[in-house]
Amino acid sequence: METADRGRLRCDDPLIADALDRLLGPLARDLIFDAPLGSLLRHGLVGRIAVTAALGPLYLTDLLEARPLGLIAGCPGVDRLADLVRGLGDGPKPVYHGPPLGPLPLTRAERRLLRVYVISDSLETTARQLGIKKKTAANRLSEVKEKLGVKTHGQLLRAYFEGPVG
Repeated sequence: METADRGRLRCDDPLIADALDRLLGPLARDLIFDAPLGSLLRHGLVGRIAVTAALGPLYLTDLLEARPLGLIAGCPGVDRLADLVRGLGDGPKPVYHGPPLGPLPLTRAERRLLRVYVISDSLETTARQLGIKKKTAANRLSEVKEKLGVKTHGQLLRAYFEGPVG
């Protein structure tokens, strides 16, 4: 069930997520897998344990702000995942297992714009949800791209989900 390349699970594959649900049994009752990648943005995470293949600090910070019981990034192997799930408590702060997040290149407002844009994949919908004009949303998104050092939509998504584009 693990991939040969890095010993990580393919948590972005719905079939693997379903198999893990079955394999972990009662431990899986509060698990929610990020399959497909980015789907956790559409779910309430409070009281859940979120598991994602993503390693991007922007995305992981957005997920942590959704106040899950725990966030496990990078999809460790099944045994490690089971150990992490068993070790989670009911503390006031989410338990985080993933790469260091460090300082973020975007402000909270810029991250919100990017998050809404990633969810909707439409500038019109983003502007409407944020209560701003489409031109304003486009200008702000251009500023976000510049801060992240990206030019294309694909690079923007990679920067959000995977971290800095090199």
